[in-house]
Amino acid sequence: MPDDLWLSAHAEPYDPRPAIAAWRAGQAGDVAHELWDKLYHQGTVNSASYAAVSEIVAMMQGQVEPDWNAYSLLASIEDGRLAEGNPPVPVDLKQHYEQAWATVFPIALRDLEEAKDDLVDRGALAVIAHAKGQHTLAAIALCTEDEQVEMLGR
Repeated sequence: MPDDLWLSAHAEPYDPRPAIAAWRAGQAGDVAHELWDKLYHQGTVNSASYAAVSEIVAMMQGQVEPDWNAYSLLASIEDGRLAEGNPPVPVDLKQHYEQAWATVFPIALRDLEEAKDDLVDRGALAVIAHAKGQHTLAAIALCTEDEQVEMLGR
């Protein structure tokens, strides 16, 4: 699929690479909202979401400090991929998508070991769980503590 035909979660043409490049350059706060809105909107994902996964993982490889937004966005995109009604990963993105998930696994393990932030912990756990095929566990990991308590009835 040509780059200019990637579609956002709103089914509009969208190329996530400029926003991810800005994120990589240290402008995370400026672009996080845009990426969340365009790549994962109320459970909806699309081809731009899948295209962004390998770009986000490449960015994560060079980060000194883990970014909870990166982990949570990756896990949310995977949640969306698995949800009914969203399109599958396009054939021309499938290999990059799968490779990104294989690449992010050891990064998440490393960051989980060293993280001191609840949001990083939960995001990294969700990514590890998705990478291991434990999708329900991944969804639970992304929940806040209050949501987890409510689910467990405690």
